[in-house]
Amino acid sequence: MEGKHLSCFVALLLGVLIFKMHIFPAVGDQDEDIPHNEVRNWALKFGVDLWEFGRQFTKMNEIKSRFKDNDIEVKRKDGIILLRELAAEVKNFMDFKRNAVMRLMDSAEQAALSELEGQSSSESGALGGQQHYDARRINEYNADGKLADGARHMDIRFMRRFERLPVNLSLSSILVPHGVDLDETDVKSALQWSAHLDPLFQNNLERDPALSWQYFGSSSGFLRRFPGTAWPPEGSKGSKLIHDFRTHNWFVQAASSPKDIMILLDSSSSISEKSFDLAMATAFNILDTLGEDDYVNLITFSEVVKTPVPCFKDRMVRATPDNVQEIKSAVKAIKLQDTANFTAGLEYAFSLLHKYNQSGAGSQCNQAIMLITESTSESHKEIIKQYNWPHMPVRIFTYLIGSDSGSRSNLHEMACSNKGFFVQINDFEEARRKVIDYALVMARPMIMYQADHPVHWSPVFVAGKSGGLGRDSEYQRRLVTTVSTPVFDRRNHSVRVANLLGVVGTDVPIEEIRKMIPQHKLGPNGYSFIVDNNGRVLYHPDLRPLSDGNQYIDQLRPKYASVDITELELPETEVGNEHEVVEMNKNLLNEMRGDMIRPKEGETEFTVLNHYDESKRVSTRTHRYFYGPIEDTPFTLAIVLPEKYGSHELVSQQEIRHSRNNVTEYFKGDNWRVHPDWVYCEYNSVSDLEKERESSGEYTSRDQEPSFGSPEEQVLHFLARAGRPGWKWMSVRPKSPQPHHNLHGTSSSAAHFGAQHLNVQGSRKAEPYYCDRTLIQSLVRDAMVTDGLDRNTTGTSNGKEDKHPIATLMAILKRQGYQKFVVATSFVATRSGLLRWIDHIKRPEDTPEPHFSEDNVRAMDTAWYKRAVDQHTVEPDSFVYSVPFGSGYAIKSNATLVTASHAIFVEHRGHKAPAGVVGLQFQHDSLAKHFINITSTCTGMTGCKRTCASDNLDCYVLDNSGFVIISEEMEHTGKFFGQIDGTIMDSLVQDRIYKRVTVNDYQGVCSDSDNPYTAAGGILKPHRFGNWFFQHLVALSATWLSFMPASLRAWPQDDYETYDNNGDVVFIENNYSDEYEETFENEYNMQVDQEMDEFFTTADVEYTTPPPKQHKPHSGPRFTPDPQNARRCDLRTDLYMLQPERLNQGGQNNPLKGKLTNCHVSGCERPFSVQKIPHSNLILLVVDTLCPCGSKQLDIEPMEESGVVGACSTRRQSQEQESRRRPKKCINYHPEEIEIQQCGRGSTLLRMSASVVAAHLLMVTVTFVLANA
Repeated sequence: MEGKHLSCFVALLLGVLIFKMHIFPAVGDQDEDIPHNEVRNWALKFGVDLWEFGRQFTKMNEIKSRFKDNDIEVKRKDGIILLRELAAEVKNFMDFKRNAVMRLMDSAEQAALSELEGQSSSESGALGGQQHYDARRINEYNADGKLADGARHMDIRFMRRFERLPVNLSLSSILVPHGVDLDETDVKSALQWSAHLDPLFQNNLERDPALSWQYFGSSSGFLRRFPGTAWPPEGSKGSKLIHDFRTHNWFVQAASSPKDIMILLDSSSSISEKSFDLAMATAFNILDTLGEDDYVNLITFSEVVKTPVPCFKDRMVRATPDNVQEIKSAVKAIKLQDTANFTAGLEYAFSLLHKYNQSGAGSQCNQAIMLITESTSESHKEIIKQYNWPHMPVRIFTYLIGSDSGSRSNLHEMACSNKGFFVQINDFEEARRKVIDYALVMARPMIMYQADHPVHWSPVFVAGKSGGLGRDSEYQRRLVTTVSTPVFDRRNHSVRVANLLGVVGTDVPIEEIRKMIPQHKLGPNGYSFIVDNNGRVLYHPDLRPLSDGNQYIDQLRPKYASVDITELELPETEVGNEHEVVEMNKNLLNEMRGDMIRPKEGETEFTVLNHYDESKRVSTRTHRYFYGPIEDTPFTLAIVLPEKYGSHELVSQQEIRHSRNNVTEYFKGDNWRVHPDWVYCEYNSVSDLEKERESSGEYTSRDQEPSFGSPEEQVLHFLARAGRPGWKWMSVRPKSPQPHHNLHGTSSSAAHFGAQHLNVQGSRKAEPYYCDRTLIQSLVRDAMVTDGLDRNTTGTSNGKEDKHPIATLMAILKRQGYQKFVVATSFVATRSGLLRWIDHIKRPEDTPEPHFSEDNVRAMDTAWYKRAVDQHTVEPDSFVYSVPFGSGYAIKSNATLVTASHAIFVEHRGHKAPAGVVGLQFQHDSLAKHFINITSTCTGMTGCKRTCASDNLDCYVLDNSGFVIISEEMEHTGKFFGQIDGTIMDSLVQDRIYKRVTVNDYQGVCSDSDNPYTAAGGILKPHRFGNWFFQHLVALSATWLSFMPASLRAWPQDDYETYDNNGDVVFIENNYSDEYEETFENEYNMQVDQEMDEFFTTADVEYTTPPPKQHKPHSGPRFTPDPQNARRCDLRTDLYMLQPERLNQGGQNNPLKGKLTNCHVSGCERPFSVQKIPHSNLILLVVDTLCPCGSKQLDIEPMEESGVVGACSTRRQSQEQESRRRPKKCINYHPEEIEIQQCGRGSTLLRMSASVVAAHLLMVTVTFVLANA
């Protein structure tokens, strides 16, 4: 027995010894067993092979020599001079748009004055139906081909400029929102006189063929839009009715000066659930009419005053889309409780508005209280007298939900005595349609002065299809801003009124503005942007507006974008930097923003983060910023040039008329493209192109816009013209006419229309075409330099074959290289926007993958172009390599292509400038095979123990962003290495081989399906049948009383009352008694700050709305929500950047040795070796796998910031304090405005539901029977 135990013990001991012999010696020798010298040799050979192959195959040296063989100059750019030149071009462009709108305004006012005063109403009624084309009935035909009853025929043709819709360039069409009747008297009258705008619409387009949609939005509810087109447009899923434009930014903000708005929403238990829904809809519609220049807050009141958004307490906030959405979300969580304390609500609102008025904060213009309630027992004269009389600095607008007669009288009196307006709301349609009345009232002082017509530029929004010539333009939506101005009623009325006839405007596509700032003048990685007086961007290369869910295409409803410049320019703020450097970059950005808002000309320089490929890659670049105002606009232009190479440009042009050959010979074949968004040459109008084609005998279809089939066809057309005798360059754009001046006075209408508006001097059509001479001559030179590169020779630039032995050797290397690397496509892209390519493998006809040229026609905008130019500053003789993300599973089909690109810089007199980028796309498996061949053998004389073919070594090729280019596991291709082995990736960061960079995306998109203020996301209100029954009974009783004789009516009689065009009762203002005339100025100017402090500590005011829920980051892949549930959110992600200097210390490319320790219970270690692959953006990583270390995963998926989300986040709160510049005009007072007595409207019996009408008739019958009994 003892022998048996002894043998077991000996066996165990031997096992332990064997384990130690096999494991611990291996641990001790692991570092030596990774062949570091071989790793260096493998990387060197692999890098040199790739470089030599790419250098020869792309003929980069030959291209560079061809440039140098011609007259070239590397010229220094003066950023400030370039800025002033470009700002002047943008100003000139915007002047044309503004002047077109001002001419429309002037003509509209004269036409209305002449028509309304010169014709009787009967004539208007007779002619009104024949003066317009209803867009809903244009070209409607029956099955038999005959025009449908009530429809009208309009000759139309498809036009790219007008969102690729069929239009008529001589007529306008009428678009109608829901609830507008074209047979109403005031609508028919406005339709008739506004028909006179058609000739001016047409004339404006002739003056400036770059004009987009022009329109007149009538206050009566219809939209006259030019050119005429049917609605809904072809392919739209919308109805025949458009969204009410009177609530859109371009209309409301043009009609009224900036404003501070306090919305008081009754949330007491006395209001029914149904009425509160209607009250809430009314408040939301008011919020939707506000813009960036306005300030707002909403409070609810019952026994106490509550601020639904906690961080908005005691504040007015800018009416940005984000803040408005925050208020809406919070209001949906309000509980109805207690009784209504109107005094507390009004005191709070008056005190806060007064505080902002006295402190210089807010809009410093209009101020108003919007009171929304179902009932009130008094008109609150005392509190209003205390705070608002006699000067009435705060207007009061009252909204009665339902038909309580007593409340109607009280609310009407409150509004009429405080320069406001009373509105009665009975359904959701009225809640949407009637809220605009407040803007028309605020416009009264401006209309009464009859002098200023402020010009308003709307925020940017996503409109219809792009008008570009690019092959993909049909599938792109364009960004648009609108310039607009109000139209006043200049008639003399028998009673004092101040009517806004409407607003005129025109859309300005951003793609047209960007044409004024040619990209070729900014160079690669240079860009421009424009900000407005609030710091919001009009355009920026990284601006990504939220999807509008096709609401513009279907409803003509814009969804405005609001992104601050500090949310797009991301200063480098890594923790690893010195604290002073971090703060300096951020402070310099904020200082630049402040200068641009003032506005002030200046320049600065700081380092920012640049992200590529859908925020999967990041780099840092130091930029030089030059900025200055665009005169006579609220905008400031900035141009951005890379500090290392953006200050010089290559000047190399070919004068077309001096060329020995026809320059079109250099553009043969179909393997070239030009940048579709750049302007080389273009006709100024459709008619100019028609004339040219008619003179050349070309046929033009009358149903289609005469146009070019592609940007290349357009370029060839003008190159051919440039070679003919008599060619003129026309390289200066037409200058805008003198600023518009109103010519109101004694001039007759006939002279107004004939002499002033139909002259064509100072128009953009002074010349038939425009050509960018520098760009097109540079394009010709680039075409000459790159011509013939597809010929299979190694010839010199003079075309003779080079018999030099080195050249012969290079030719052999190239043939061998082609066998090593299976090239699919080689290409060259130049500074002039030219892209040439050669397909070396025939593409399958049935392949679903787009051709290289389809995805890369905008070559200078692609990541491979931008990264190649940046890489030149890191390692001039190198290529940038990349593979598609997550492409490993396509390896077996040979579908994965490696893209390699190299920037060509041309040197002249000691200065370099980028001329273009050459590149290749070759099959990934050929690259992987070559890598395996190299790393599977020992290059040294002594041999090596292990290679990448060994089982216990894993070898990877990673790019400078940490993505796998080559791995033994093919499915790793295109993956982020941290997802494969996060432990090693962390170690690479700790060893400063990669730098971890946190990138914030302030334009993230998250789901809004969960209301952050309540878990349910719904409206929390009790269901009380008894309360509803009581409210309904009160409403019926009130209406019953309204049918009693006048002496029994519940509200006082005015001197007179009128009816609006819907038949609604319009109440005329009552005058308060003389006791309200006493002076109150001293009391009003008391120390309100003290009063506010005391007031906010009373029990009447508190905010008990629960704060927003703390957000927990979502784990796993993110999915973009549908547009209906999308909201802006702050995302962050950790990305990685290679630090090549770490692997090149002292000029020596020695491998960096690393080791993972304490990663296993056995105590074993895991060494690895990292080597820079020369002439590339790649590294070779060799990892010992013998020690079974655990591995974690790192993720680069963007995640929503944790903590408080939305407006109450720390970042958004600090952003609320950023500076802004108020609009120049504020017209909020006219001494005679108090004479206007029209101050309210209610609802008629005709708008009631059938059941309510029946009940009312029954009550009237009963009353009549009882009275006569």
